[in-house]
Amino acid sequence: MRHASLILGALALVAARAAASETDRVLAVVSALHEAGLRRDVVALKKLYAPDYFHTNPDGSVMKLDDVLGSYAAEPKMTFSSQDVADQRVLLRPGFAVVTERVALHGRTAGGDPFVSRFRVTYVLERHGAAWRFLNSHSSLLGIDRGAAPAPSIQPSPGPAR
Repeated sequence: MRHASLILGALALVAARAAASETDRVLAVVSALHEAGLRRDVVALKKLYAPDYFHTNPDGSVMKLDDVLGSYAAEPKMTFSSQDVADQRVLLRPGFAVVTERVALHGRTAGGDPFVSRFRVTYVLERHGAAWRFLNSHSSLLGIDRGAAPAPSIQPSPGPAR
């Protein structure tokens, strides 16, 4: 009986490590999306999104993949220099992941005025082989702080809330 308990304990530990490792892989893809978005790197973004990806904006409008990529390719009306990510939470299911986080985007208007836009963003990702791709995202605007000094560079995430 003791032998069976040890085996079950070892299997539970292996499963917990595998889940943590998968969570880390999902968060790495989310981080890659953040970085590509700040750089407005349409080629990198396209590789991260599923072909049928869509995004729901805070106003309720929906953007298909081509709309999203087009918005990154277009001349920006404002620039973003960095972002802070906090309160990340990950839910894993076979073949799928849901990630939610708070994001503060530091930027400047076309007139050069600094601001910080704060959002709650939720992503749905699907595993394709060993890779994760974004199927959907939704953002809720939490507020805009006008006159806030933008941070000078990309800020690392403090890590996920687990």
